[in-house]
Amino acid sequence: MVEQTIWLSPRTTAFTAVCAACASERGYHAAHVEGRLPLERDHGTARCVHGHELRVERARRDPIGVLDAA
Repeated sequence: MVEQTIWLSPRTTAFTAVCAACASERGYHAAHVEGRLPLERDHGTARCVHGHELRVERARRDPIGVLDAA
């Protein structure tokens, strides 16, 4: 099993991502995962509807190329 990590920018609290395990097993349409990470937390986990665990990490600064929605 491949370890999956979702990286969030410093001020992001909600996310939508693709579960790579579901995408390879069931196709892209079944790979949707959503979650939240409160600002006071730097890491957590999310599970897709098929039970795959995804690690969620908050970056200490905005990665290059990430646009901040203002």
